[in-house]
Amino acid sequence: MNPISFIALLPIIEIVLLIAMGAFFGFWFTVMWIVATAALGIILLRVTRLNVRSMQAMRSGGSLDSVDPIGIFATWIGAILLILPGPLTDVIGLVLVVPWLRKLTFGIWIAKNIHRVVTRQKTTSRVYEGEVVSPSSPRPTNQRVIDVHSNDSKDQ
Repeated sequence: MNPISFIALLPIIEIVLLIAMGAFFGFWFTVMWIVATAALGIILLRVTRLNVRSMQAMRSGGSLDSVDPIGIFATWIGAILLILPGPLTDVIGLVLVVPWLRKLTFGIWIAKNIHRVVTRQKTTSRVYEGEVVSPSSPRPTNQRVIDVHSNDSKDQ
């Protein structure tokens, strides 16, 4: 699904899920869920703001070994998603906020999509044909070598 169409459909999906959640768990549980996740999101935004300030102070001091800037950014995005009412944004926000869930989810996503990253070739790559002489084989063999790190296109 295109991310723009997902964002456009998100309010409709959230309304449908909120109605289903209210029908399954009850009205008051759904209201308390919305209030609790919004409060958790606000608390996490404040903690994230303090982490950013400490990270800036550490940067001026020199040592940033114990600070995880990607984790701070993911927590910030997750806190904003927790503030928004709706079960789908709450689940996505919790995945971004909880470190082991974040690592598990992104690990699965990377494992599924690593073949795209590895097999993707630049359009500016060049192919060189030549002979390769191996010490184990006295006969030279013809092989094609693709130069994927080439950025200039004047030899093509």
